[in-house]
Amino acid sequence: MNAQTARDLFWKHFDEYIEKMGNKFYVTHVKGGKNQAAGNINNPSPMAMQTICCEYKYRENVILVQVYINGNVELFEELFAKKEVLEKQLGYKVEWIDHGKESASVRRIQRTFYINKPIDEMIEMIYPYILDFIRVFSKYI
Repeated sequence: MNAQTARDLFWKHFDEYIEKMGNKFYVTHVKGGKNQAAGNINNPSPMAMQTICCEYKYRENVILVQVYINGNVELFEELFAKKEVLEKQLGYKVEWIDHGKESASVRRIQRTFYINKPIDEMIEMIYPYILDFIRVFSKYI
């Protein structure tokens, strides 16, 4: 299976699951008519610079639930200063990535899930974490 086919399948199952769960949030994952790796949560822009998102990385065999921050290092630093409080609100620790791979201004706060089950089961497993990220980080993003 190629990456685009895998993304199409992932987002089909993801959309079906959030509908089944009562549409507690929406996700924007289509840009230029194609499903992207990242879907922005409660954000209508597929190119948002600061957003909560779910990223399906087929080739790396992971799903990320994350706060994506691009071009606003100050926001990341503000959140990092509240790290203990935010992680207490989440109920678990997250990764605080203070540099981008390709862009010096990208920052991420994320939880990584290695794909070791069928996609439907993975989506069911990550769903509560997305709700946690929405609950804790929405007021900042």
